[in-house]
Amino acid sequence: MRKRVLVLMGGISSEHDVSVVSGTGVVRALNPQKYNVHPVLITKEGEWLWSSRELGAYQQENFSAQNYFADMSGTAARRAKSPALSELPDCDIAFLALHGKFGEDGRVQALLENWKIPYTGSGVLGSALAMDKIRSKDVYRANGVPTPASAVLLRKDFQGTQVVAAIDKLGLPLVIKDPCGGSSLDMGVAKTLDDAQALVERLFKKTGRLLCEQFVAGQEASCGFIEGLPALPPTEIRMTKTEFFDYEAKYQGVSQEVTPAEFPAELTARIQQIARAAHEALGCNVYSRTDVRIDAMGNLFALETNTLPGMTPTSLLPQQAACIGLSYSQLIDVLIETSLSCER
Repeated sequence: MRKRVLVLMGGISSEHDVSVVSGTGVVRALNPQKYNVHPVLITKEGEWLWSSRELGAYQQENFSAQNYFADMSGTAARRAKSPALSELPDCDIAFLALHGKFGEDGRVQALLENWKIPYTGSGVLGSALAMDKIRSKDVYRANGVPTPASAVLLRKDFQGTQVVAAIDKLGLPLVIKDPCGGSSLDMGVAKTLDDAQALVERLFKKTGRLLCEQFVAGQEASCGFIEGLPALPPTEIRMTKTEFFDYEAKYQGVSQEVTPAEFPAELTARIQQIARAAHEALGCNVYSRTDVRIDAMGNLFALETNTLPGMTPTSLLPQQAACIGLSYSQLIDVLIETSLSCER
């Protein structure tokens, strides 16, 4: 019997568009012999759109979120601002192709658990901890996972001298970021005190907390971890125009992704170990992807762990899974089956 899968995409975060691309890839790749598929779009305004009618084979193969949700009409069409999840079609599992706030931070996970709807990926606590980079760094340090030195700025009691103190402690360049941002949005690397003060002022318009982090000069890599599978190879991120893996580098083709990374075997093994250690320390489930920096001495530093990493066909996790023999469609099967059997 085919499993019924809801594919949740979009969301209210700044990563809405990226999530739609992930969701579109998942919908198209779900094996129609195994699954009945219902796409669900959460708009930027928080409305939920879905149909009570499953996708036909042609619709699924050629799925376009823009066209499907724009053209959805008739008695099967549904639109609700804050629906009771009991209104959604009955399903075996919700595949979360969401990213960022109200997607990756535990809130959707809590909602789904309240309605006893199984879902892919990490549970409420692991999602919330990984999303908050200040808290995740506390967990990293408590569990021996190396991470760059840092300082926290709070808008409620902020004084300009705190930026000077952060630079005195961490040096320049200085990474400054919204601790709950995603896709490297709402962050920057300040090379001067003036740059840092301007960046802090801009980011405080969006959030009440900022994470200042020591910039680790060197190479950047990212490594996925999937429970029950052999270790995935890391991806080396080679910058072509930017100094770090920012939004432009991730999604606009100004970086080179080398999978598997051309690192010595010993360094590859250590990156794989840190990806697993970060996953386990945060209490993640099923799968995650951890970004790391590698300094000139070969020391590793965990930057962040993504509990719902990008799932477009060309995203890093599918690239890495392909290296151990999993096609994109097979990877989705594994994530669904492992999620259904895991105990959160």
